[in-house]
Amino acid sequence: MALLGHCTLIELSYHADSAVRSSSEHPLAMIQAHRERAHVWNMLWTGYRPKVVHPNLYWLPMKKNDGLLAIAKQVVAINEGTYEWPAKPVVNPLEVALFGGISGRSMDVDEFELCSGLTVRRTFAHVMAPYLLAFDRPKSPHAPHPAPWKSAHGGIGFNVDVEVAVGSETRPTGLDRLNTIWWVLALLRLVSGTPVRMPVISDMPFSSIATAPHEPNLWTIEMSPRQLQLSRNPAPTITFAHLEWVRSVFIAAAPLLDEPAFNRAFQTLDSVTFAHSPGSALLMTWASIETLFRPGRVAIGKSLCSCVATFLQPAGSERDRLFTQAMELYEARGGAIHDSQSPELDQLINSYEIARLSVISCLERRATPNRTDLLDRWRRRT
Repeated sequence: MALLGHCTLIELSYHADSAVRSSSEHPLAMIQAHRERAHVWNMLWTGYRPKVVHPNLYWLPMKKNDGLLAIAKQVVAINEGTYEWPAKPVVNPLEVALFGGISGRSMDVDEFELCSGLTVRRTFAHVMAPYLLAFDRPKSPHAPHPAPWKSAHGGIGFNVDVEVAVGSETRPTGLDRLNTIWWVLALLRLVSGTPVRMPVISDMPFSSIATAPHEPNLWTIEMSPRQLQLSRNPAPTITFAHLEWVRSVFIAAAPLLDEPAFNRAFQTLDSVTFAHSPGSALLMTWASIETLFRPGRVAIGKSLCSCVATFLQPAGSERDRLFTQAMELYEARGGAIHDSQSPELDQLINSYEIARLSVISCLERRATPNRTDLLDRWRRRT
């Protein structure tokens, strides 16, 4: 829906004979354009068709220098379902400034610079995706479905409260700029324990889109209607401490992504919150842990849990307690695989926390676990 201050009423009085209508020797329409002041008119679209106020009258926004004949042709094509809307120019997101919109949490600071040319700041936008139905095929490959269109119940929508801004020349790590935005998002998800997401990326700041003189390019990214909350005490906001931690590892730990095992483990864990069920989330979590620690093929459960406990805890009772807990959780993972058992919520949350802390520890140490060293320390209790 759009609101019009000034409108133009166009009367189309065209011949029904298609030969006459398509002939370049005859005008397509006899048009009377009446510009008048309207206090507020609602521009209602029904499947890309302008509102019909009379069989031959349409409300359309008019530009000062529009050719009336061209407009008439366009209106007739829209009415007949054959009009093909001009394609937007193809823009490579790797060649323009990028602004990633984060949904799910706000920030407790206005702006934070991660490095030169890369800033996280407050903003606002609302991404909405209503469900619409059409009931006829398009008349041509790129034309819209003919009217009528009907809305279905439901739909999805997200508030964008945080923006990750990457300058067009900024590339602080070996990642391209699109993946640079993902890296920031994934680190924020990891350290805060919150199910934040990035539903949309823009080529201009969200705060300037409403008044921009040209159309933005918007790419939808994480629009899944489902996302799991897997941390027991998720942070209510993205805090200054979270952002400082991201800054401390963002560049220094990025080379870990060049290691195939860590890269696979990290990306698997990052996608766990989008799993379609708790059982799938549990399997993905332990797949991430196994990929990170690579426990071998003999006595996998004991070897893996020994490595996890030694990696995360110093020698002593806390290490032993974590080993026992990890063994129990690994058995729950086996039940989900072999007996199709749905895990308890605590089993999923505790498993995710082990994986989250393991990845955080890797990033802070700038190194991945060494199985041989960890098993030796476990045996010597050092």
